[in-house]
Amino acid sequence: MRIFNEDKTKELNEFDLTRGYLKDDTIINHIEAVLPIEEKGHYEVIKEYANGGKDVKWVVDVAGVEGVEEHDETENIQVYIPYTKKELTKIQNENRINELKQLLKDSDFRAIKFAEGLYTEREYKPYKEQRQAWRDEINELEATL
Repeated sequence: MRIFNEDKTKELNEFDLTRGYLKDDTIINHIEAVLPIEEKGHYEVIKEYANGGKDVKWVVDVAGVEGVEEHDETENIQVYIPYTKKELTKIQNENRINELKQLLKDSDFRAIKFAEGLYTEREYKPYKEQRQAWRDEINELEATL
């Protein structure tokens, strides 16, 4: 399927799906009428035999063309729509929130160890501060969405 720019004036071979998205669309291609042309050619002798027989082959002088009536064809395409700055910021914030939530999940075992008494308050303090910083950043980013 062919992919075009937003106003469907240029076919695209390269595009960045992290900076935009594809939308299904159609274009109408106008096909001009073509008059049929009959094939023209001649026979060429390849080999002659003593008894007067001949081997021949057809040599095309003018190739035939099948006629086509004027018509329109609808073609399914995709259009590349670039994200706005606002959309890009939202996507980046959502990605960062997911990353921070994963960091919290990956460090949950430390909170559990502290809750079970395997870390002292002093040992757990840097992890606790880091986890709180991640939660604070998540809250700030979620407020922008």
